[in-house]
Amino acid sequence: MTDKIGPVLVTGGTGFLGKSLVRALRQSGEIVVIFDLAEPPAESRVEGVHYVKGDIRDLVALLALCKTHDIRAITHLAAMVIPGCKANPVLGAEVNLIGHINVFEAARALEISRLVYTSSLAARPRAPFDSPVNLYGAYKRCCEDIAKVYALDHGIKAVGLRPNIVYGPERTEGETAAITHAMRAAAQGKPYEMPFRGKMCFQHVDEVTDIFMRCLAADPRKPIVSDLTTELRTVEDLMAAIRAVIPKADVSAADVVRNSPSRLDNTPLRNLLGDWDAVSLEEGTKRTIEALSAKPGIGG
Repeated sequence: MTDKIGPVLVTGGTGFLGKSLVRALRQSGEIVVIFDLAEPPAESRVEGVHYVKGDIRDLVALLALCKTHDIRAITHLAAMVIPGCKANPVLGAEVNLIGHINVFEAARALEISRLVYTSSLAARPRAPFDSPVNLYGAYKRCCEDIAKVYALDHGIKAVGLRPNIVYGPERTEGETAAITHAMRAAAQGKPYEMPFRGKMCFQHVDEVTDIFMRCLAADPRKPIVSDLTTELRTVEDLMAAIRAVIPKADVSAADVVRNSPSRLDNTPLRNLLGDWDAVSLEEGTKRTIEALSAKPGIGG
């Protein structure tokens, strides 16, 4: 991006994807404000970023933050993921649905036109009932419809992105963190069994961050919801990619098959952005293992 779009608010900015996006925004010269429940330790903070501790369910606090920092763009990442929503459905609904509405209310009240939010491939219907198969996906499907209603009622043309299996050296939480855990174990010379197998879109955090940056700079003519990438690969492909970097890696997968959506479509995103630099599973695996192997106490 060449023209400044911010100050940019990143909700959930201390999480895995948030940290990568915040670094990219700062490198592009943007003023960045993070609104998150977590306060990172001083050594992991990005220089020049404003960290504000708060709850996405608190609209008053969110509006005050946006006014104080003159927020002009929002990337909404804050969410409870699959295990948390299953364990506490009510809290999951409050965070994922009420929090989502609060972000749109802030954008409406302060006339913030640039808004990018994370949905999830979990929102896509799939077997056995042609619907999302977990509460997280059901909440995210609802969030997509809420965004469209705000476009009808208030003209907010948000971009909703559906990541699938986002991986990279800093991923530690969520059901699909197993992909990165397998790479981490390989880098440490330890055995690891992934809890599932099946076909999915493996998306390296560098490519996902680039897509988010491009969406923030875009000017959509209507609300957009889109898958990110559409190439389905198997867990067997993943294990082969790991062994291509570490031939003796002891990685395996359980017999549990993770459900995949029946179809993928990133046409809306391609129409908005054009092409971008893809990161193949093989290249992303190599980058991740090399980054993990470079950390103190981890040998390749």
